[in-house]
Amino acid sequence: MAGSSAAFAHREELNHRQMYAFIGAIVGLAAIFIFFHLGRRIAQKSNVGEKGVSALASLSRKPRNVLIRTAPGLPSRGHAILVFLYIAINIIVTFTDMDNSVFTLNSNLAARAAWMAVANLVVLIFLALKNTPLAFLTAWSYERLNILHQIAGSMCIIFVIIHASCYSSYFGFAGRISILREESVIYGEIAGLSFFIVGFAGVVIRRWWYELFYYIHISFWILAIVMVGLHQPSFGEKIVYVVIVTAGIWVLDRLVRVTRLLIYSTNNSAVLTPLPNGGTRVTLKKAPLGAVSGQHCFLWIPSIRTCETHPFTIASMDPLEFVVSSHDGFTRDLHRYAVKYPGATVKASVEGSYGTLPDASEYERVVLVAGGSGSTFTFGMALNMLKDVSSSQLDKKITFIWMVKYESHLNWFASHLDTLAKDSRVDLQLYITRSSETQVDEEKRPESMPITPSSDTDLEKAVGNVTAQPLESSSGESVAEETDSTPNSSAVEVQPHAYNSSIKRGKPDVSALIQTIIGETPVEKRVLVLGCGPDGLMTQVRNTTAACIRSDGPGVELHCEQFGW
Repeated sequence: MAGSSAAFAHREELNHRQMYAFIGAIVGLAAIFIFFHLGRRIAQKSNVGEKGVSALASLSRKPRNVLIRTAPGLPSRGHAILVFLYIAINIIVTFTDMDNSVFTLNSNLAARAAWMAVANLVVLIFLALKNTPLAFLTAWSYERLNILHQIAGSMCIIFVIIHASCYSSYFGFAGRISILREESVIYGEIAGLSFFIVGFAGVVIRRWWYELFYYIHISFWILAIVMVGLHQPSFGEKIVYVVIVTAGIWVLDRLVRVTRLLIYSTNNSAVLTPLPNGGTRVTLKKAPLGAVSGQHCFLWIPSIRTCETHPFTIASMDPLEFVVSSHDGFTRDLHRYAVKYPGATVKASVEGSYGTLPDASEYERVVLVAGGSGSTFTFGMALNMLKDVSSSQLDKKITFIWMVKYESHLNWFASHLDTLAKDSRVDLQLYITRSSETQVDEEKRPESMPITPSSDTDLEKAVGNVTAQPLESSSGESVAEETDSTPNSSAVEVQPHAYNSSIKRGKPDVSALIQTIIGETPVEKRVLVLGCGPDGLMTQVRNTTAACIRSDGPGVELHCEQFGW
């Protein structure tokens, strides 16, 4: 018996030692990424005012030409390298420093896998935090870290499966299968099943019903972490300490978010305005401190969804404005509400803001590329640049490229487009990729959605603010019958817009446009390329910009806003 206790203690010591090695390796990996980011920033600063390219700036550009290009299934090759190193660390730590002289391999592997699952659980939660310190250290906020969060989650689930399989095999061959019916083991089985459900929801359900995925994700995560604590409740085993710390970090992050949501709900409200083709403008009375257009906030409108918040990009400030494209779930219900009660004022709050944005004031040329509703981000960035431009930057040149299917989509941002079109620093290029929309719009328009004016500014002037009403009427009458104040396109005089001369038909050669702009920029100047839109467009923007990063060219920075929530 004493020999058995000593063997268990020895195995525990080896597992603890490997956990320290895992922590050290992950911290080292994060440090490399942080130092690379800080070094690149220093290199950018060292090149300010140079007639040529400094040696440090030239050195930093060579790896970026390769690393920011896309990789299969991942945003960039830099992501691919991080994922590869992370997986390699897990494999090495799992299969090294293991003594199989007393216990069999499947028993040792089962014990090691349990520790690896818990270790990856810590990384998983750290990467899931909305208020993450990595946003300040790496310029990657939580949504840009989400892909790494998914990788850590996958590793955690894999180790849970290995742990359960190896121990089931070990006790089965030893004739001790009854141990799987013990209370503490049943808690572990529930935890393992919960982790598996969370993983299944992330891989399958998330693609077709995000809100269901979110409820499953949160509910079964809470169940899993509680069951892990009950599975190994002994403080002597030390796992319970890790569980408590992990759960505490998650709860603290949630408390911070709920507190901010409650604070910004005081005397706050939102005006809902329906836009053509399923869009909704949400204008809030109060904005969170420190928020700037281009960042995003979590929007809460209890009259639409009482227990849900959803992230949307800030289109403009003063007042805080979101432009929401209708898809399904919350956005669909929001648009139906706005159509039924145009101009309604509803109780609302926001939580945030989030997102790390490059400082556009450091660049002489800025290129913004957007596809469809991705323009919310680029509008926010462009308007913020024009507002903050200093007298020393009057020669700043901004190229704004926006591709939409139908011309009526331009009405979502009509006033902002006019602002850009009238500014001499902005080269506005609007592309309509489809020639006709009348038939498609009539087929896709819900029965309850009236025809809206061709200008969203006209629509806003035509409807007054009303008090929010229940989402569904008690009489069941159609929206068209109830909403007498909803204007008809023939009832509103359409005013010409300053941006009309910037409209072109067909799809642009985005790669050629980016290459031309960067190629025309002097070596001592810097170019910022910002993009937001469909994956195919962002792949084109990313790879084209990467190819333009040269040691003998201007400084080039890329920021692709591809949401990970």
